[in-house]
Amino acid sequence: MKSIAARHPVLGRVAFYSLVLLFLVPLAFCHVMTRPFRQPASPPRAGFIEGYVISDGLRLRTWTRPGSPARPAVVIVHGVGDRLESFVGEGLQFAERGHTVLLLDTRGHGGSEGDRITLGAREREDVRAAMDRLRRDGMAPAGLLLVGHSMGAVAVLRAAAGQTDVRAVIVEAPYDTFRETIARHAALFYHLPRWMPIIPVSIAFAEWRTGFDADDVDAVAAAAQIRGPLLAIADGGDDRMPEAVVRRVFDAHPGPKRMWVAPDAGHVGASLHPDYWPTISAFLVENAIWPGPSPPPR
Repeated sequence: MKSIAARHPVLGRVAFYSLVLLFLVPLAFCHVMTRPFRQPASPPRAGFIEGYVISDGLRLRTWTRPGSPARPAVVIVHGVGDRLESFVGEGLQFAERGHTVLLLDTRGHGGSEGDRITLGAREREDVRAAMDRLRRDGMAPAGLLLVGHSMGAVAVLRAAAGQTDVRAVIVEAPYDTFRETIARHAALFYHLPRWMPIIPVSIAFAEWRTGFDADDVDAVAAAAQIRGPLLAIADGGDDRMPEAVVRRVFDAHPGPKRMWVAPDAGHVGASLHPDYWPTISAFLVENAIWPGPSPPPR
């Protein structure tokens, strides 16, 4: 007996391409979204102590440099495909001001366990695990200062929401919502229009595969719940998280707040601009986290 596809070749082709478009392509796109891009871990740099925190049963690597209990403890979080080593220089800038500094490898990155990433969804729990470790070890009596870049920016925004001891948050290149950033990147990298079902089906696969709710991953909503001051940094040459996207996060925060657009900077490239540290310094001085002269009016 002939198969249905043999008897109805057009129907067979429709079924085949439907399978590809609604299952195989979204499954492949889901794999791209959730696959780690791991860089190798290296021994801790001088002055840093290697340790671990547990998040969702995963052992996550940290480097900690103790500082003064009179200063807020700083947690610094990288983006996708990066590792904590990239932010040693940034950590040392805070350490020179007396802060305890904790650098974190989120799940699936550097020296941390994990074979799936969630672009800031479950990584929120990674950041909160680091925050809790500093609190338990008595290293954050003056509160916490959270610093995040790209995916790490979304993770720290969501980790800071509703936390009473977060003294300030500094984020570079956060996205607005999970669904919006997936649609934006699908158009940017794969030229997929928003109306195609591939995008929501891919997100559904990612939710099922990694155990999160995409609708909860909303950096704009998180910013509205942060009690400490916010510094939002947009990279002026970034087409992935352009100024308009970062501004949505900035506008949602009730204040105090400051926004800076790093001229011509690529994605997570603001630190290469000479105004990067003066901007951070002015923000922390004006919010009484660093002592110093009053910043010039904006």
